[in-house]
Amino acid sequence: MSRIITVAAIVLVAPAAAQLAPGVRMPPGIGAAYGQLGKAMMAHDAAGVRTVWADDFVVNAPDNAVLNREQVIAVMERDFLDYKDFRKHITFVGEKPEVTVVMGYDTMVPVKGPGAGRHVMRPFTDIWARRDSRWRLIARQATIAAAR
Repeated sequence: MSRIITVAAIVLVAPAAAQLAPGVRMPPGIGAAYGQLGKAMMAHDAAGVRTVWADDFVVNAPDNAVLNREQVIAVMERDFLDYKDFRKHITFVGEKPEVTVVMGYDTMVPVKGPGAGRHVMRPFTDIWARRDSRWRLIARQATIAAAR
């Protein structure tokens, strides 16, 4: 169970607003998808998450475990993804015709799991693909780099 909690603690994608580094532009479709996903995650809304995460979505955890979309949603539905003061800082957006890479770091205070009650900094890489004329998150890597 602790491995699943560790993995779950790294997958909260974004609140509706994110801080962009100077000169970084967020494509409107991806920005809207981040907002939709953040609301769904905070509400533990599995159906809402499924509308943004691709069917073949995967996440790589700090312990090198890889979970698919349904495994992460199962953890979310068990109420393990709760954060205070969640902020997304985006430092790079690389756009290609069918794929966009977003990099940066999240800061938050996890209520449960790794780093619970401590301020955590978590660098991330998100990979978005255009599918059925919509942007879908297909892969995410996030690592807890610091907890104080």
